[in-house]
Amino acid sequence: MLVNSIEIKVKKEDAMKHLLRKTPLISRIDQFNRKVEDIHLEYVEFKILKYEVISKRKNKNNFRYDDLKHTITMMVNTYNGHSQSVDNVPDTIKRYIARSCIKKSNIREDYIIEKVKNEIVNYLDRKNKGRSLDKTTIKNIKVLDVISIYKPYWIGNYNGKYVFVPA
Repeated sequence: MLVNSIEIKVKKEDAMKHLLRKTPLISRIDQFNRKVEDIHLEYVEFKILKYEVISKRKNKNNFRYDDLKHTITMMVNTYNGHSQSVDNVPDTIKRYIARSCIKKSNIREDYIIEKVKNEIVNYLDRKNKGRSLDKTTIKNIKVLDVISIYKPYWIGNYNGKYVFVPA
């Protein structure tokens, strides 16, 4: 399947070294020198969500309300649900990836959109809590764009647990 993917920057040998460093020394001794096995490349889907936030702010000088428009870009990992605000969308390239190499998403898209929308609202409410004169209230928040990109990870199996290393 043809997807937008972040470029692979870490070789398999470097990933193996990193996985060995990630494994604690005591654990390696206790487990009779077990090694990381079955290292392979998989892609995790990330959703890039662009929101438009329209807020109303009371101007402290002439006591009238001004409408403000902001765009917020969020990047959400669909495998574990971690989200973060980003300034720029990562550079991607078009690549063919086998469906078997794509890590299955654990979270539905509509749930991600609503959850991130609530995170933005809560963040802006906490940010404005201490201000009394120029209080900002959110009028409207809507999704402008949803883009899927895929990020490569080297995945190794250590004693039945999967260890992820960004590629």
